[in-house]
Amino acid sequence: MGKYLDNPAALKIDLMLRGIRMEDPVVKAWACGCSGVDILLPQDTLVNIPCREEFTKGSPYLIKRRGERYFITDGKNEVPVKLVQRPAFYGKRTATGVPFSEIASVHGSYTVVTPSKRCDFFNRSIECKYCAGNFNVDGASDRVYSVDEVTETVEAVLKEGASRIIYLSIGFSPGDDGGIEFLRPYITAIKKNFNCLVAVEALPPKENRWIDETYALGADSVLYNLEIFDKELFEIICPGRAAQIGRKRYMEALEYAAKIFPNGTVASHLIVGLEPPGSTCMGIDCLTDMGVVPVLPIYRPSSEKDLSISPLTTEIIIPVYKHLYKAVTKKKVNLNWVRDLSMVTTPAEIRGLVDESRGGLMESFYKSKIGMKTAWGLSSLRRKLRVVDKDPDPSSEH
Repeated sequence: MGKYLDNPAALKIDLMLRGIRMEDPVVKAWACGCSGVDILLPQDTLVNIPCREEFTKGSPYLIKRRGERYFITDGKNEVPVKLVQRPAFYGKRTATGVPFSEIASVHGSYTVVTPSKRCDFFNRSIECKYCAGNFNVDGASDRVYSVDEVTETVEAVLKEGASRIIYLSIGFSPGDDGGIEFLRPYITAIKKNFNCLVAVEALPPKENRWIDETYALGADSVLYNLEIFDKELFEIICPGRAAQIGRKRYMEALEYAAKIFPNGTVASHLIVGLEPPGSTCMGIDCLTDMGVVPVLPIYRPSSEKDLSISPLTTEIIIPVYKHLYKAVTKKKVNLNWVRDLSMVTTPAEIRGLVDESRGGLMESFYKSKIGMKTAWGLSSLRRKLRVVDKDPDPSSEH
């Protein structure tokens, strides 16, 4: 079991699969109320580790404290780690009394903002089988947070420096636009008031013009999450996505978006553990061929979910992540956007599994404050040029 402790990327995967035990009262108090705890492993590798689920009781990993320092041990060996403190803004509220923590959650370089937790798949009983209810409105409030409430939250996030990118997420709603019309006022307000990057997670619109519109509005990145590459399993596990959107449309939208947005800013989830590893690798190849970044979250079984499967092992998963890194580098897909996430092992982190050399000057540049400002500036300039290209012929009447 000690074979993973000396490789942060492999250790991150194993921790996400097996969870961690906490015996020290100080550590327990720090993690109180969390389904997973954010910890910084060596080489600045950020991971969200399950700690409350039943399966974590059998984890070989234990976090312990000696003085002011913390370590993860497997009983034989140990590595020093750092606890990631909860953002201070979590304890504050909007002017209307809504806790910021209900609107936004920090996951490393991204802060996920969900203006509405509604997903119409649940109302139609065609929700995705792996969903634990992030957008489940059954018995929950249909509250939609206002633009003011969201911008107030974003201001708190950026003022604290909690993360660098605002990630707007929406569940399924009827309409041809994939949800971008709903998100329009939020994107507009954030880009108007703050000098930050905005990622949009939505559903593929029925027409490509909505992808153009998403870019023109100011979105710096877009995610259309296919989740399952295998066609048959996609239809079984994601009945709503299959019936209302279709696998073919996902592929078309991703391919088109990758031609509109900058290299490395179009992404799609493929959930590791819900289809054979070989199928996931085929999905990786398909996406990278289009210039799309595959993001591989690991499925964590839960009693709240409809879908229950036997847990995978790290030995099975690591080759999939190695394949991911080799595929994105072969296709020269930019790795500087999808990185530093606690819930997902990113392609940039897998470098340590394939190539022991660390990142070079360009990686360090993009992680610096001046690098992020430059990235924002280049993104804004590129968008203006792209939108001009999309304008009608100047000789025609407006």
